[in-house]
Amino acid sequence: LNDTAWTANPVDAFIKQQLDEARVPAAELADSRTLVRRLYFVLTGLPPAPEAVERFVADAETNRQAAVEATVDALLASPAYGERWGRHWMDWMRYTETHGSEGDPAIPQAWRYRDYIIRALNADVPYDNLVREHIAGDKVSNPRINETLGINESMIGDAQFRFVQHGFSPTDPLDERVHVTDNQVDVVSKAFLGLTVSCARCHDHKFDPISQKDFR
Repeated sequence: LNDTAWTANPVDAFIKQQLDEARVPAAELADSRTLVRRLYFVLTGLPPAPEAVERFVADAETNRQAAVEATVDALLASPAYGERWGRHWMDWMRYTETHGSEGDPAIPQAWRYRDYIIRALNADVPYDNLVREHIAGDKVSNPRINETLGINESMIGDAQFRFVQHGFSPTDPLDERVHVTDNQVDVVSKAFLGLTVSCARCHDHKFDPISQKDFR
């Protein structure tokens, strides 16, 4: 590619090559007002204030790339960033405030996990730390202590194990316990391993090297 507008970023160059091969014309470069709205919606899920738009447009006239970088940095540092992207993380961990089923009982203090995720994303906690906290947050040797709130952040991570469906007055307590455990295995393996480990609850996995014996 010789087009300097597409060679500044390898990802863009890859996309341009695919467009050319498919004979699909590329979209025009977004104007400054459109671009700043996209940045806000992607990073925070919220529209920019009118004054933020005007400030970006003025800055972009001088140096568009610098205006983009400054805006992205500011949005990543805003509380709204964690609130926006925390929703996606909570979807992976099937966050809920009730247990479902006919009775649909409430999960006490489920909001503590929600706020924990938002704080973690806004604090840029490393991914591997979050995984450890979600699996064994009460066992980590060096837990994250939030001095401001006076709480152990790491211990909240494995609260995700509580977000399971409970049967309404189950007649078979053992079956209910197995169902709950299977759900916990299913969520953790899908979210962090990209594997459907729970398939091996009933049979050897057809596609991944996981046997029913391994599941047990």
